[in-house]
Amino acid sequence: MHLLSLRSLHCTGFVFAVCTLLAGCAPTPEDQPDIASVKGLVVMDGEPVEGAVVTFAPASGRPSTGITDSQGKFELAYNPENKGAKIGKHTVRISTQRYVENADGTTTEMKETIPAKYNTESTLTVEVKAGENDFPFALDKE
Repeated sequence: MHLLSLRSLHCTGFVFAVCTLLAGCAPTPEDQPDIASVKGLVVMDGEPVEGAVVTFAPASGRPSTGITDSQGKFELAYNPENKGAKIGKHTVRISTQRYVENADGTTTEMKETIPAKYNTESTLTVEVKAGENDFPFALDKE
């Protein structure tokens, strides 16, 4: 009986320690910058771009990302719990190159269809302001 009590005590202590560590790793309001809602549209040569990864990268801190739907619309997420982007100036990168996991567990590489001037060599910049932001991006293939 004494062994069972010791085992229960160790188990309880372990669970408490894990919960404390996890709580310490969770983002708190003080850890996060002010963020604002960001939505937008990506078209290239007048046609919506589906499946493009849109990244807003601030000068410092975490970038926000979103993926365009079949109509070219996107909404950014700062992290899994919070939608939006950090308030301030961002460099914008738009890319279709990514890996997609198939139902059978394999991956397929989606090829880049967006010119480098909009992703690896991007000079696109925007200013995210408090409140709701809507950014349309009209790209061209040249």
